Amino acid sequence: MAKAKTATAVKSGGQNKVPTKPILKPVKVTKEFVHNGKPFVMIMAGGSGTRLWPLSRVNRPKQLINIAGKRTLIEEAVERARLLTTPDRIYIGTNKDLAAKIQKIVKLDKKQYLIEPAARNTAPIIAYFTSYLKQHGADDQSGAVILAADHHIGQAEQWAETVKLALARAGERIWCIGIKPTRAETGYGYIEAGIEVAPRMSAISSFREKPDYQTANHYLTTERHFWNSGMFIFSLGRIREDYRIYQGEMLKLADLSAQNPANLAKNFPKMQNISVDYAIMEKTKKVGLIQADFSWDDVGSFDALSRIYPADATGNHVISGNIISHRAKGNIIKTNLTIALLGLENCVLVEDNGVLLVAKREALGDIKELREKAPKELL
Repeated sequence: MAKAKTATAVKSGGQNKVPTKPILKPVKVTKEFVHNGKPFVMIMAGGSGTRLWPLSRVNRPKQLINIAGKRTLIEEAVERARLLTTPDRIYIGTNKDLAAKIQKIVKLDKKQYLIEPAARNTAPIIAYFTSYLKQHGADDQSGAVILAADHHIGQAEQWAETVKLALARAGERIWCIGIKPTRAETGYGYIEAGIEVAPRMSAISSFREKPDYQTANHYLTTERHFWNSGMFIFSLGRIREDYRIYQGEMLKLADLSAQNPANLAKNFPKMQNISVDYAIMEKTKKVGLIQADFSWDDVGSFDALSRIYPADATGNHVISGNIISHRAKGNIIKTNLTIALLGLENCVLVEDNGVLLVAKREALGDIKELREKAPKELL
């Protein structure tokens, strides 16, 4: 499952006709679903992280590895979610294979794992999340937060306060957290801010796809362009109304899927494979931007490690390993070995489980092609 940020899939024509409102018959409302001001949180954890090979493998994608501390990225995401709500309101959306691995390190009840029977991008799993909550008695005023399992966020308390600002107005708009660009990044989607509605909060003028370098460099000079972090905040009533208008068939299938496991296996794979950005965000007028005041990185490549780990006295970014360095700088190193560097600049040296990656940082865009040449047992 791809994470929720500006997608690259082919756009759908959408549905502009408002369909008949899907009917859900909630089961008996339990304490955890009673509206009490605490939001429901879903952490999407289905990505593979191929650009971090060999650290990230098929059986251990990046959300299950330790990047910037003693905990895995998924554990860090759950800890952040606990700043917003109680553990019983935290859900993880993923596939069956990854769920079994995540459950070993994240101690949540099994019913809090929303298992996709088929990979369908982000719009279907978010629709299913809202249907699941409604099926169990959550009301339209309940706040909901969508997070990704592979983000590195500094200043967690400030992050939580930003989310709470959006939750206070969650019935008005679907709020997207925007990150002020710090570089001409061509790998992210962008949000263009519109009319201000409150301090740090505005309408959204447009979503911009991954730009070329010249355009990304221009965005650095404006005050209105932000990276699309893929974090969303809304009330159940707000998001479901937009699904009814723009993705009525998907919502109908999501409601059917939420009724029992057999329905999930039958109906979820029928949903369109599309990101929530294309399915909802770029269509609705009820969408807003809230500006982040914390550091953020989606840990999408090894270059992210140079931002998380500042250069040391030798000029290198050392995540682990013993380094002997002379006239060497700008290198990213993660290994259990002692590495002697002489005259080497702007390279990546990453060792994991029998594989040593040595690459020029400028060539990291081709790492997927390199990975495809590796034997299956090393993927």
